[in-house]
Amino acid sequence: MYEFSWLLFYLLLHLGIAALTVPWLYWLGRSRWQPAPQLMLRCWTGLSVLLFILPLLILTLTSEGTTESQRLGSDVVTLPLQAEPSAQLPFSELATAEAATEIAQRWALTPQLFYLLSPSVWLLLLLPLVCLAQCYRFYQSYRLSHRLWEQAQPVFRPAAATGYPELYQHPAISSAMLLGLRRPRILLPSQWLNSLSAEQLQHVIEHERMHWQRRDLMAFYLQQLAGIVCCCSPLWRMLTRQLNSYRELSCDAAVIAGLSQPYRYAQTLLDCNMKIVTAQPAILAMPWQQQPLLARRISTVLQGSTGRITPVAAAMLTTIAVVLLLTYSLTQHWQIAKLPKQYGQIKLSQLGPLDQLTHSIKQNDLPTVQQLIKKGDLLNQPMPGEGTPLMVAVRYENTEVINLLLQAGADVNASSRGDGNALIIAVQRRNLTLAQQLIAAGADVNAVVLADETALINASFIGDLPMVQYLVSVGARVNLKVEAPLMDGRELRSALSRASTEEIRTYLQAQGASL
Repeated sequence: MYEFSWLLFYLLLHLGIAALTVPWLYWLGRSRWQPAPQLMLRCWTGLSVLLFILPLLILTLTSEGTTESQRLGSDVVTLPLQAEPSAQLPFSELATAEAATEIAQRWALTPQLFYLLSPSVWLLLLLPLVCLAQCYRFYQSYRLSHRLWEQAQPVFRPAAATGYPELYQHPAISSAMLLGLRRPRILLPSQWLNSLSAEQLQHVIEHERMHWQRRDLMAFYLQQLAGIVCCCSPLWRMLTRQLNSYRELSCDAAVIAGLSQPYRYAQTLLDCNMKIVTAQPAILAMPWQQQPLLARRISTVLQGSTGRITPVAAAMLTTIAVVLLLTYSLTQHWQIAKLPKQYGQIKLSQLGPLDQLTHSIKQNDLPTVQQLIKKGDLLNQPMPGEGTPLMVAVRYENTEVINLLLQAGADVNASSRGDGNALIIAVQRRNLTLAQQLIAAGADVNAVVLADETALINASFIGDLPMVQYLVSVGARVNLKVEAPLMDGRELRSALSRASTEEIRTYLQAQGASL
């Protein structure tokens, strides 16, 4: 079961790689240096596959880089982000520093953006629903194509050799099409048989046979199936449009290669389009009927193609390849593969049991809590908007449940984006007894959580002097400054700057706190 955080990183990598590569290939296809349509079709096909496979490889392969070491300075200590929104500030490594040393925790922009853009859990259900809708659309399209294939009537034309696939006609369609994978048939509109000349019909038939020879129908169906999985990509529609366009252009190029007068083929395209416009609405519309594509097809037929790779085209394709290689190597160096796990929230399969566990904790239902924590690894799994089970128990001040969770192995330092950690929640509840219990259980008094700062900063902000005094007595750093998130102006916050009463401010200054 994929985690939503994994999907979020996958989409961001997918869009980032596309932003670095797609414009180059798109510009090449519209420039005067464009290669042959068949080569462009292969390039777009390869790029489409890489846009979905490369992020998968980046996120599944293990990154074995070393983490950046922390730097201690004489006046200000800046601790780099530990690549997760609820980074922990290790107190043990700073034990040798003086009590009055300023420590500034600044957040990189990336985790803040993930924090701001992280959707609610209900979006976990959106992707399966969209995939089901795409499956239904594919099924409807297949049923319609199969019905047309069965209802079509054979065409007996002496001039049209007995080549494969066979020719059929159907009165309800307005454009020629190729249908059937095992027994392919070329379907022609019935009105075309009498209104088009023999040469024009031969042009249409040869175009559809080129689709059959190039296995374009198989590629189209695979593209439709891939669209079910790739529906989450905002680029998929644009990619399919490019693939469909170059399939038509490559077949046109193959047909006119054997013609002495290509302009007559262009005239066939115009005449067929005029008949489509004046005909009844088509049961199954084909991509080539779109006016921009038709104009491009006619322009390509009349102007021709270089049929070779020009120096500029080679440079563009080389640039795309270099960008893909650099992206892969740099993302491995930056340890991107580790980020989804560090940003992970919850698996879809755990939503039900975790919600039940959270509800039982709120109700102080010890027997149910005992049963649920034995069924799976839910102890340290945070529920978005609630936090971990221990955090929920602390928020509801259920001492018995807290003892049970700690005995079962709950991580006292686990945190959740926007929900703080257990110690911060105990401070916010002004429960000194719970704070003492959590610190005795191993809670890090200097733990830093994005958008929630530290326990001491929270105690100072709510004006709880006894809590402030206790936290300082157990090692809370009075000069620990934490950068506020992007939406709050990225100011440096400390216990002294956030103090809400004069008594707390005086006490902190007596302990060496400074602005």
